[in-house]
Amino acid sequence: MTTLSHPFKDSPEPLEVPKQYAADVDALYEWIKDQPRFPAFSKNHAHLFLHACLWQMEDAKKALQKYAQIHANSPEIFDNRDIMSAGVQMTLNATHMVALPRTTPEGYRLLYYRLSDTDPSKMNFAEAVKSFCMFNDVQISVDGIMEGYIVVFDMKGVRLGHLARVQFGPLRVFMSYIQDAHPVRLKKIYIVHTASFINQVMALVKPLIKSELLGLLQFTAAGPEEIVGVDYLPKDFGGPFDEVATMHAEQKRRLETEYREWLLDSSALKEAPKQKPNAGASANAIKPPVKAFRGLEID
Repeated sequence: MTTLSHPFKDSPEPLEVPKQYAADVDALYEWIKDQPRFPAFSKNHAHLFLHACLWQMEDAKKALQKYAQIHANSPEIFDNRDIMSAGVQMTLNATHMVALPRTTPEGYRLLYYRLSDTDPSKMNFAEAVKSFCMFNDVQISVDGIMEGYIVVFDMKGVRLGHLARVQFGPLRVFMSYIQDAHPVRLKKIYIVHTASFINQVMALVKPLIKSELLGLLQFTAAGPEEIVGVDYLPKDFGGPFDEVATMHAEQKRRLETEYREWLLDSSALKEAPKQKPNAGASANAIKPPVKAFRGLEID
């Protein structure tokens, strides 16, 4: 069981739900409580997953179940979530991960990711996926219910040596999680400063990408200022906000100070192991989980 407030650290009480969806959130939360293998999920989780799934009840159930299963079955990514561990620190010191301060007119948050150290030996792919998921969980906590997210991956400095360090197991977990379980509305993914070997990258990941996610991808050799406009960007790209390195350092410090215990506590957000029935008890005494899965609706 968790001891802290999830998925929003500073919101232990349920967030206000739009009136037209309040009954649905209540119903999903009752369903969650009726699942003996979901011991740690809150009413705010019900709200978050329903919102991410465009208020579609069955999709929200499947996404939440997939979330719990992936967390349980991928301990290399979702257990021991210590932001001060050597592997996570190595990733955070070799990358810049920032949530940009200004949202779009639609209310979308812009997330920007790039390498800060281009030495491929500084990348452990499983630790990179772990760190990325931790950063995003914290951002969900900071933002609350966000209308949508636009992601900018900057490939400047990415080399073939980085591609050689990709591990298929963590990659498969990451792609399944982002497409089927991550409780946000993903609106667009821009790959900027696209590397000359992007076709090799896509050959690796395309078998794992569903058509909905593929439709969100946009590649360009230009920088982010050509895509999202300088008014949303740091000074690195002619915008009004602090440099990427400064924002990364500030947000990294927040993870290390305000969110270290919260992230460790979040390891409990997973499907509990199956319990063996007592001798003579019916095997049907434990309700089986939903067996069918389908990806999130992304619009």
